[in-house]
Amino acid sequence: MNSIFTDTGYFRKAKHGQNSFGDVIAKKFIREENRRIVVLSDGMGSGIKANVLASLTASMALNFTEAHKSITQASELIMNILPECSERKISYSTFAIFDLKSDGNMSMIVYDSPLPAVIRNGSELSIDWNRIELSGKNKDKTVFTSEFKPELNDRIFAFTDGVTQSGLGTEDGEWGRDNAVKYLIGSISEKPDISASEIAAKIVNRAELNDKSKLKDDASVLSLYFREPRELLICTGAPASKEKDFSFAEKFRSFKGKKIIAGGTTSEIIARELDLKFADDMIMLYDGLPPISELESADLVTEGVMTLTKAEKLLRTSGETQPVRDGAAERIVKLILNSDRIHFLVGTSSNEFHYDLQYKMRVQIVKDIAETLESVRFKETSVEFL
Repeated sequence: MNSIFTDTGYFRKAKHGQNSFGDVIAKKFIREENRRIVVLSDGMGSGIKANVLASLTASMALNFTEAHKSITQASELIMNILPECSERKISYSTFAIFDLKSDGNMSMIVYDSPLPAVIRNGSELSIDWNRIELSGKNKDKTVFTSEFKPELNDRIFAFTDGVTQSGLGTEDGEWGRDNAVKYLIGSISEKPDISASEIAAKIVNRAELNDKSKLKDDASVLSLYFREPRELLICTGAPASKEKDFSFAEKFRSFKGKKIIAGGTTSEIIARELDLKFADDMIMLYDGLPPISELESADLVTEGVMTLTKAEKLLRTSGETQPVRDGAAERIVKLILNSDRIHFLVGTSSNEFHYDLQYKMRVQIVKDIAETLESVRFKETSVEFL
């Protein structure tokens, strides 16, 4: 694991009156190469048709980039497959591709989108963009490319033109890329550690205000934030033997970061071995799950399998937003989403009465959560069994 973590966030809103997003964000983590690819695509127009075309573009861009196709070859393949507007003679979808490699270098490939902005030390970093003129039926089209190595606290932002062209036709006029970047810099100055998702939402909401709260086009922002990783430990289950109880608890004690205990027996073991005290009263959240507890040194103490099962479902289905309601599983999810590296410490006790159900379910749920966090949320995970 590198000392710099890439917080990947995005936010989007559909054109006023539309239910489907015409902009699409697609992500892929290639474990074998320790490589992360993110694509932002803007389908021409709005609604379902734009969504289908943007989805097709994003999928092709991911696959061609993963396969190490040359920039020219990948771009021409995408444009040749996409339909073309009969009047404007341009492809029906734009794209911006970000390919973060294992050596820390970032490649950016942009077609017909506002150029991404790189913010470093409170100002926009000057990026050398290379122009690639395509040939054949695409001879009038240009792709911009660049490669650089992000540094700690750098941020990269990509927009669709629903953001940069917001305000067009109003008395204030078109917002423009430069004003959008100034707004980003000001937002970072006010809150230097603002997350990638939070600042993406902030700029899209500002674009909506520019359009008098009725977006004239789909508006999306992709945000990458290179920062020191925030660590989270989730302990669940009991160790395989009582002789390992202290070792299990000691791993909890020595962990530097936020800590969750999921399981009544788990919390009792840790409290006993470390001589920690529970709060007198348990907290009922009225979420259909057992109440949560408070224990010294733990940020959250919940029931085990049922709560983790619900948390896994929320992580898999909640899209780009955090849970709104308050509940034990929702609190787990919020802590996870506000962390970068999630470590699972899983006890492997094989109580004969609960082994088939509790143990197997616990292990599978942890694996499912880890898989979702890596493939969908771009988090880093590790699982240790004891």
